[in-house]
Amino acid sequence: MEKVATVTLNKEGHFYGELGGKGFDLTATGLRAVDLMLISIGYCFGLTVESYANHKGYKIEDLKIDVVGKKHEKENRYSEITIKVSFKSDLDEKQIQRVMEIGKRGCTVSNTMLKPPAIKTEFITE
Repeated sequence: MEKVATVTLNKEGHFYGELGGKGFDLTATGLRAVDLMLISIGYCFGLTVESYANHKGYKIEDLKIDVVGKKHEKENRYSEITIKVSFKSDLDEKQIQRVMEIGKRGCTVSNTMLKPPAIKTEFITE
C-alpha cells in the first residue's frame, strides 16, 4: 500500500503539507521538520499503547511520552532517540514492560527508522 504526502511551498513562503485530503500549514506551526519527526514518534507510540491498553482492558491515565533526540556530533542526523514513557495505572511490572514492548514494536514510525527504507528522488516535469 502506498501513501502520498504532498508538501508545497506557496507564494507567501509557507510550506503546506497534505495527505489524504487533510493538511496544514507546516510553517505556521513554528516547528522544524525534525521536531515533527520526534512528535510523530511519540504520537505513534502513544496511539499504539492506547490501542493495546484498550484491547487488554488496562486502565492507563495521564499518559506522557517524551521523545528525546540526541544530535550526532558531526553528521546532520540524530545519533540516538529515547522514548520516555510515564502513566498512572494499577499494572504490575510485567504488564508495564509488555505495554512498552508493544508500543515500540507496533509503531510504524519508529519501525521505519529502525529499518530505514530506500529513499529515492525523482524530478518530475509538469
